[in-house]
Amino acid sequence: MGLMPCRKRNNIFLISNPTERSVYGNIMLKQPSNKQFILKPRSARISVLNSPAFCVLWLSEAVSLIGDRILMIALINMVYDWSGSASAVSVLALIKAVPALLLGTLAGVFVDRWSRKWVMVLSNLILFILVLAIPLTKELFLVYGIYFVMAIVSQFFIPARSACIPELVPEKALLAANSLFAAAFVGAIAIGPALGGWIIDRYGMETAYRVDALTFLVPAIAVSLLSIPQKRSAQTGGSLGGDWREGMAVVRADPEIRYSLLLIGTAALLIAALSALGVILVRENLGGSAGDFGWVMSVTGAGMLCGAVLSPIVGKRFNRSMLAACGAALGGGAMLVMALSNQLGMVMAAGFGLGFGFVNVQVNAQTTLQKTPDRLRGRILGLSQTVMGSVTFAAAGLAGVLAGWLGTTVVLAGAGAAVLITALVILYLVKKIDVHWRQPCNI
Repeated sequence: MGLMPCRKRNNIFLISNPTERSVYGNIMLKQPSNKQFILKPRSARISVLNSPAFCVLWLSEAVSLIGDRILMIALINMVYDWSGSASAVSVLALIKAVPALLLGTLAGVFVDRWSRKWVMVLSNLILFILVLAIPLTKELFLVYGIYFVMAIVSQFFIPARSACIPELVPEKALLAANSLFAAAFVGAIAIGPALGGWIIDRYGMETAYRVDALTFLVPAIAVSLLSIPQKRSAQTGGSLGGDWREGMAVVRADPEIRYSLLLIGTAALLIAALSALGVILVRENLGGSAGDFGWVMSVTGAGMLCGAVLSPIVGKRFNRSMLAACGAALGGGAMLVMALSNQLGMVMAAGFGLGFGFVNVQVNAQTTLQKTPDRLRGRILGLSQTVMGSVTFAAAGLAGVLAGWLGTTVVLAGAGAAVLITALVILYLVKKIDVHWRQPCNI
């Protein structure tokens, strides 16, 4: 069952083989003659911010992202105060990665079967209750257990939210919509930790948890009031395994989706490696201070913000897959420079490039995955969560061990080189098959 090749010329879609069955829709398109269909895409001239539903979803997500950072600061401080162990704190990262590793694709199957709106609402309500339960616990293993359940719930929320975005904005505004979510992510990184630390210092740990709980309750109420269209799978009565295999068939049939998933994995590797070993690079290899590492991370965040602002502008002129591959190549090259440089200024400049490249991968690859048909979109986006979780889990488990064996420079340089080579290979393949003329039709 082959993927229906589709060419886009002069704002019309031409279906070259109208009698072929699509792996996306399982729909037989019949045409008695050899002439081609001409399908016009829906108009998408209105701005993304003219969609009230999108604005509510975006603002509620921005609030939740800030709450996530407040929660992380509170949890890190609580776990460290109770245990006095850095290893106990590092367990939090592993706990967050494991559900993505194990449940991402399966959660996507359920997201395609259920109402995505109510998946988001119920997920936020469950997270609201769980956050309020944390300060009531007195045992470390209970904190770990609650955080693990929260990570499981997030595996349903994330693909549901991402799958809704294409239904709330015009197709031409999808890249801009994802850029706004990327900007919210970067803004949360900048605001959330500082806000969380200030709340803890001034009002105490319990207040921080209460504030974070509100950042889940408010979005739950806001999203419950939205009308979010969704095309449910016609095979909701089928087996979970059958639905999962149908999603994997789409991945096998469409090279653009495969490349996007691989590039998302490379972007996750960059951030995971920097998070695990960046402080060692700055403090031990360069002889810098904790403040110097903070500056490196801040400049990296500035690069992310610039990437979020510029990606929709550049995306109007170039192919998304090529932009994602170029972003990964930039990020991989930047990590190589960071690993091999002996000057703090050069490391900071490379950090800016890494952040810029990372966001371009995320925005463009995410947009590509969201182009899949609505009834299959949750499965594809759930698979992207599995890819990121796998990379993060492996990096968290191996980075320290490999750095102790080979050295921080070798490990970071190896990660950068691997990402750079992968990006260049994908860039070559994208140009070779000319993915732009083979995007799936929006029927």
